[in-house]
Amino acid sequence: MKVKSIEFFYSNEKKWVKVNFDNNQIWIPAFTDIGKIIYLIGQCEDEKYFNNGGRGLDLTREFLEEAILFGTTYEEFCKSKGIPIKK
Repeated sequence: MKVKSIEFFYSNEKKWVKVNFDNNQIWIPAFTDIGKIIYLIGQCEDEKYFNNGGRGLDLTREFLEEAILFGTTYEEFCKSKGIPIKK
């Protein structure tokens, strides 16, 4: 299952985000879910690539800050940090 698109939609005059998958499933992520997911991704990055030295957590935080504040893409972030881009 892969993400097909991510888009805004309105329900009861409130703006939401909807994730559409290639198998026609839809996910409307809750803010709390996103926090848990990000935390666990940071833990995995740290363990896989930095032997629990904290750098994986730091890079996860840095990427998310840049994505939120400036719209930085994954590719742009990797290029700026000298990280190989994974497909």
